[in-house]
Amino acid sequence: MSGAFTEGWYRLFLRAFPRGHRAEYGTEIIGTLLNGTPRRAPSLRETAGLLTAGFVARARAAATPWWADGLQLGLLTLALANMAYGIADHSSPWWLAASAALVAALLRGWALVALPLALAVALSTSRAMLLGTTSSPSQILGPANHNWVSLAPYGVLAIGAVALAASRPALPQGLRVRPLWWLVIPAASLTLTYMPGDHEYGETWQLVRAGTESVLLLAGVLTTAIARSPRWALAAAIYILPGAASPLINPPSNAQDTGYWLTLIALLLAMIATAWRPQPLPERRHSQ
Repeated sequence: MSGAFTEGWYRLFLRAFPRGHRAEYGTEIIGTLLNGTPRRAPSLRETAGLLTAGFVARARAAATPWWADGLQLGLLTLALANMAYGIADHSSPWWLAASAALVAALLRGWALVALPLALAVALSTSRAMLLGTTSSPSQILGPANHNWVSLAPYGVLAIGAVALAASRPALPQGLRVRPLWWLVIPAASLTLTYMPGDHEYGETWQLVRAGTESVLLLAGVLTTAIARSPRWALAAAIYILPGAASPLINPPSNAQDTGYWLTLIALLLAMIATAWRPQPLPERRHSQ
C-alpha cells in the first residue's frame, strides 16, 4: 500500500477538525502520523484518534454557547419531525411551505425569522383548543389538534423560539449554520409517503423513524462522551420529552411501543449522565 494512499487516508479523517485548526496544525499532524511509524498502511487506532480529537476540537472551538447550540439543535429536530408528519398527513402546500421555511430558518441560524414561524405554527395547531372551533380554512392553517398532549411539541417549539430570539444579544457570533444533510429526514418522509403501497405510519414508517432516532441519539451519546458537553443532551431532551408526555398520560397498549419510549429515555439519560460526568483526575506521581 503506497504512502500516498496513507497520507490521503489521514487527510480525509483530518476533516473532523475545524477548518482553522486544519490550516494551522494539519501539516504538523500529518507529518507526525507519517513519520511516527514505518508502516505504510493506515492505522485504525490513529484514525480513531483523529476522529476523537477532531470532535473534541470542534466542540471546544464552537463560538456559540452550549445552551444556545443545544436549543437550536433541539428546535431543529422538532421542526423536522413536524414537517415529516405533515408530509405523511398530506398537508396542504401552504402548511408544508411554512414548515419548510421554519426548518430553513433554524438550519441557517436565523432566530428572528424562526420566531414568527414557530409562533404561527403553534397558534394554528392549537386553534381548536384556544377558540373551540375548527371551521377555519384548514387548507391554509394546517391541522388542528384537539388535546394539549399532542400540542406539547408545538408549544415547546414556540417557547424555544422565543428563548432563542431573546438570547441574540448574548450571541455575538450568532447561531451555527447547520449542514444540509438534515434534510434527509423530510426527504425520507416524502419517499415513504409517495412510494407505491400504503406506507404512511405503517411498519416501514415506524422502522425508519425508530432507526433514524436511534442513530442520531447514539451519535449524541458518543459525541457527548468525547466532548463532555451538555449541548446534545439538551437537544435530545427538547425532542424526546414533549413526545413522552403522551405515553405517560395514555400508556402504550403493546410492549413494542413501551420498549420504544424506554429506549429513547434511556439514551437521553445516558447522554445527561455522560455530559456532567467529571473528568478523571490525573494520577499523582510520587517522588522517589
